[in-house]
Amino acid sequence: MEKYTWPAFDLIFFDCDSTLSTVEGIDELAKSRGLFDEVQQLTNAAMDGEVYLESIYDQRLQLLRPTRGEIRQIERLYRDTVVPDAKQVIEALLFLGKQVFIVSGGLYPAVRPFGEWLGVPPANIRAVKVAYDTFSGRWWDYQQDQWGQPPDVNYLKHDAGPLIQSSGKAEVIRELKNELRGRSMLIGDGMSDLTAQDEIDRFVGFGGVARRAGVEAEAEVYIKSPSLAPVLALATSSQEHCSLQQSAYAYLLQKGLALIRQQTVIFRKRSWQTAILENTIR
Repeated sequence: MEKYTWPAFDLIFFDCDSTLSTVEGIDELAKSRGLFDEVQQLTNAAMDGEVYLESIYDQRLQLLRPTRGEIRQIERLYRDTVVPDAKQVIEALLFLGKQVFIVSGGLYPAVRPFGEWLGVPPANIRAVKVAYDTFSGRWWDYQQDQWGQPPDVNYLKHDAGPLIQSSGKAEVIRELKNELRGRSMLIGDGMSDLTAQDEIDRFVGFGGVARRAGVEAEAEVYIKSPSLAPVLALATSSQEHCSLQQSAYAYLLQKGLALIRQQTVIFRKRSWQTAILENTIR
């Protein structure tokens, strides 16, 4: 039997909520309104694939009617709750010359600055854009935030793009890939991520924050560890392992490999795990 060689992946796509951050942004908005249980139930139903995301997306936001300032605060919360090793993994992937993307059903005014803080180029970030009611709040006193915008205007509506749909990530990833070359990998926690697996070469389910039974059962690779360090080992070839061993990211690669050895990463094929662990031995 021919020995399987684990390949390098060049285009790395991440979900945001419960993947790069340990929170769901819209659920956190609900906490301040005393509606957390109601909104979280809707979020979980969509992420678990029990209902279509598009059927509850606007319902949650109309219920909360957040201000621009409140949505901006989610970005700070994302930073405060960043998943262990997420920032360092992205730095290491960029060090290797890979292209890193964020494709999220979260709100763009929060996801984009968080992604930039992580090091992801703004052109590689996709999330749901929103419009505000310009005559809400204290619009008449010309208060402005650091971006030159009134912070207390309320949410009015979101765009009607594919990211509000349960199966929309595949379309966005296809558009981002366009004429780019290389193998692609997607890391995410929800069913909306899983439905995009036909558009990429390897889907990696992430259960380090929220373990969703449907994703765990169907993912080609599934990370149970709360750390994203295994992604660095999963996305790289033996040659790239050698490059990492000579870099400031050697410790991160070793951590990821150790977590794989400890069976915190589940592989559909056992030969895949063997190939990854042998990448560094060669």
